[in-house]
Amino acid sequence: MKHLLLLLAWMLAIQPVTPPGTVTKPAQANEAAPDHFPSKVSLLTHAFEKLMSLDPSLDSDMKFISLDWQMTDWKLSKDERNELIDHFHAKYSVEILFDSYPQLREKNKLDPKTNSLYGILLNIEKLEVHSPESVTVTGGKYHSPKAAAGMTATWRKTKDGWELVKTTDNWIS
Repeated sequence: MKHLLLLLAWMLAIQPVTPPGTVTKPAQANEAAPDHFPSKVSLLTHAFEKLMSLDPSLDSDMKFISLDWQMTDWKLSKDERNELIDHFHAKYSVEILFDSYPQLREKNKLDPKTNSLYGILLNIEKLEVHSPESVTVTGGKYHSPKAAAGMTATWRKTKDGWELVKTTDNWIS
């Protein structure tokens, strides 16, 4: 028993002491994704295109594509948003939005009986920046509760742009 008490006392003694008033911030996965990250728009374009390629049967009769990365801490300038709009509108000829599912519901962009969107929601749920040249993106493509898919993709920056290194399908409904 004496040895147990000595061990406990030693363990308490070696614990770091945080001075009163010091607030520690927990680390977050997105913390490494600063606004000054180079090639943000290029990476988002590649990531959203990869999500768009999931289950192409969801794309029939879509009226819009909503690009949502609100779960990350990346903010885009108006010019950067316009680059995304220009790319996706030119390729898919539909309205391009930057809304989450609740925002789309508020804007009456879904059938209230079926919860099916009148378009597609591409959502980046998690963005892990390993370095300016390596990023992992987790996200999904949603049309309705019975028509959605999700994946994780790791990208590497090359001299020619972003190269897909690894893809994992996470779920499908």
